[in-house]
Amino acid sequence: MKKTIISTLVIVLILTIAAVTMSNFVGYEYDEYADATYRGIFADRDSIQVNVQFTLEDNTFTDLSFRHLYHGRVNYLEEEEGVFAKIAKQHKEALSYLEGKDVSAVDDLFEPENVVEEYKEVDGFSAATIRANKIISAVRDALNRGPYRY
Repeated sequence: MKKTIISTLVIVLILTIAAVTMSNFVGYEYDEYADATYRGIFADRDSIQVNVQFTLEDNTFTDLSFRHLYHGRVNYLEEEEGVFAKIAKQHKEALSYLEGKDVSAVDDLFEPENVVEEYKEVDGFSAATIRANKIISAVRDALNRGPYRY
């Protein structure tokens, strides 16, 4: 009898842990956010790589822009041609995808091939998927920080 109860408790505990763990991977919970301007970053190794700014109106994105898009000593926003200019265009297209959409649309960027149309031929060097994750992280950082300006 004791073994059955202990076994049942262990199974319930394992299933509970599995359910909680899986819920963390299913999706991010978006709240209702104040109508305001937000700023957020993605930083790695003490270096800000992506800095976004946007406005929310009724939980809808407007006025999205990059304040900073930098990696490996290259400011992508200043590049006018070449690979880095293409990467900047991919980023801008991914961010502009969110214009006029609900805040939860940021999760669409997990599949950038469905968002970045003009620059679909993404090679291993430009790694748009990784950089789309950086945009997602920066947007979520902004939401977590709260309004920058009302």
